Amino acid sequence: MQMNVLTHNHWLNHYVLNKELSLLAGISSNAYRYWKGVEAAKFDDARVVFLRKESILPKYRSIVAKCTDLSGMVQSQAFCKYTGLAPSHLIEGNNSCIYKALNIIDVCDIKFVNLKKFYDDLNLDYGYHIYIEKCRYFGPSPLEKKIQLSSGICVGYY
Repeated sequence: MQMNVLTHNHWLNHYVLNKELSLLAGISSNAYRYWKGVEAAKFDDARVVFLRKESILPKYRSIVAKCTDLSGMVQSQAFCKYTGLAPSHLIEGNNSCIYKALNIIDVCDIKFVNLKKFYDDLNLDYGYHIYIEKCRYFGPSPLEKKIQLSSGICVGYY
């Protein structure tokens, strides 16, 4: 078994959530540790494990199609670390304007943010690094690039 560490902005296009696959297959969530040639991954400082679809044992590949498509997604914890956003903004009841601008899904009690869609909605190139901050902390327009999401929140990019 090979364990990779994903960057905070790495989309999960070629991965499935290990917890979901295990539940659907009726196997232990630790079974992947004993599979030969499986590629597992997790985000830095996270415990949630993802399995590369192509490396899953042939016996379980039919179950992969039943798993949630994570294309363009990142774990919410990774999104917060990547953008500098407080995790409280990803809770619906907090009425954050950021929550309304994001596509957030929940799979097996784990939240995911569609980072690709967020870039697309902002018409940003995928190569840009983004950060979310109160607008008052940004420098003037030519010095610091920003997109205003609300009267108080902006997305900076470089």
